[in-house]
Amino acid sequence: MEKGDGGKGSKKRGSSSSLSSFRTIFMHADTVDMWLMALGFLGAIGDGLSSPIMLLITSKVFNNLGSGPSSIDPSQFTHHIDKNSVNLLYLACASWVMSFLEGYCWTRTGERQASRMRARYLKAVLRQDVEYFDLKVASTSEVITSVSGDSLVIQDVLGEKVPNFIMNAATFIGSYIVGFFLIWRLALVALPTVVLLIIPGLMYGRILTSLARKIREEYNKAGAVAEQAISSIRTVYSFVAEARTMAKFSAALDDSVRLGLRQGLAKGIAIGSNSVTFAIWAFLVWYGSRLVMYHGDKGGTVFAVGAAIVVGGLALGSGLSNLKYFTEASSAGERIMEVIKRIPKIDSDSMEGEVLENVSGNVEFRAVEFAYPSRPENPIFRDFSLKVPAGRTVALVGGSGSGKSTAIALLERFYDPSGGEILLDRVDIRRLQLKWLRSQMGLVSQEPALFATSIKENILFGKEDASMEEVVAAAKASNAHNFISHLPQGYDTQPVFDVTFQTPTAVK
Repeated sequence: MEKGDGGKGSKKRGSSSSLSSFRTIFMHADTVDMWLMALGFLGAIGDGLSSPIMLLITSKVFNNLGSGPSSIDPSQFTHHIDKNSVNLLYLACASWVMSFLEGYCWTRTGERQASRMRARYLKAVLRQDVEYFDLKVASTSEVITSVSGDSLVIQDVLGEKVPNFIMNAATFIGSYIVGFFLIWRLALVALPTVVLLIIPGLMYGRILTSLARKIREEYNKAGAVAEQAISSIRTVYSFVAEARTMAKFSAALDDSVRLGLRQGLAKGIAIGSNSVTFAIWAFLVWYGSRLVMYHGDKGGTVFAVGAAIVVGGLALGSGLSNLKYFTEASSAGERIMEVIKRIPKIDSDSMEGEVLENVSGNVEFRAVEFAYPSRPENPIFRDFSLKVPAGRTVALVGGSGSGKSTAIALLERFYDPSGGEILLDRVDIRRLQLKWLRSQMGLVSQEPALFATSIKENILFGKEDASMEEVVAAAKASNAHNFISHLPQGYDTQPVFDVTFQTPTAVK
């Protein structure tokens, strides 16, 4: 009994976890999105039911045409035809409305939620401490991939895959309801054939999508080769490496060619397997003829039921192929929500802490101990102490890895020491408000980062409300004014990313 209960509990937890991960796709919806999804849901159901309803009306039209005016009163014949024609016209208008709601509402809410999700994710990433990027993020491309790739996966699921699945599910259910309503014997006999009808859709969805993903990965490898060569084109020219680069690029494309051949073969098999519908249709026509001869059923009804069975089965196969996209979107949503919900140890958004009215600038490291989170077994500082009086210029000299940059990183509170304390005007910097603390200092690294804007805007990152006179003064202080003045557009010049002058990134 205990083992059985434990198994049930694990199944419940598993299903609950799957449900909660699927909910992450819709975590960024607001009230407007809820209404859009509700209207889109109704539109998708209406769009899916339009085909079986059309077959239901068509069966009556075919039966009326089959009976002809000779067997019934011509006026009644005309009345039935006109009535069914009007019903089809009403169905066409309703189908247009439902299809519009399906397409517009889901696409609109997908764009809204994805946009909101990107903004929240980027804000959460910028909130994280440096330790997060050391331990969790392999490279900046991983962050960019999550912002673009994961959000696009979720947007595609919301805007296309979810309504497509709902529409196909409604078509499948509606078609079989119509089939059992019209001729239950024929629908019951044709029910097992649904297994054959979903195979083409599953093949097309699983195999081709898997191959397409592998092809994208191979193209990314080739693209990386081209990107490295173009971004370092001077180095390629200087080493006369053009031929070697082309050979490496061609070799990277070989696997994509082989995968493309496999993709073509799989696509041919998947599309060709749709021919099974003709075999099923032949069986339904044969069995339907027996129902017409021996059970008094009508030919138009037999045709409608057969078409409903085939259409419903194909719709089910097409709808099931979307389930894998739901899994991918759930994984992407979990990755994004994990970052959004993470509260860093050193929270740059926190407004807690003291703010000093007057800052003299006395800095003291007192018995500091520190090791980087990614290398805890290699301590950088052991009982490190240093006093820097206000207004004093101090140089930290030492070999590579001695802790020169680490001291500045600790002063900026990129990390917190594992032991000891760092004081600013005799106040532990961990007690100070983080945003205020960092606003009191400016850092110019050995390899400055230039953002994709003008030189003036790059300098203004240090003080956004600085005047042009302050910008020029900062450039003069860093010995960059003369260089900038000779550029084509002066301070409005867009920087080239191999410029070697020390761009001042702070104005205080």
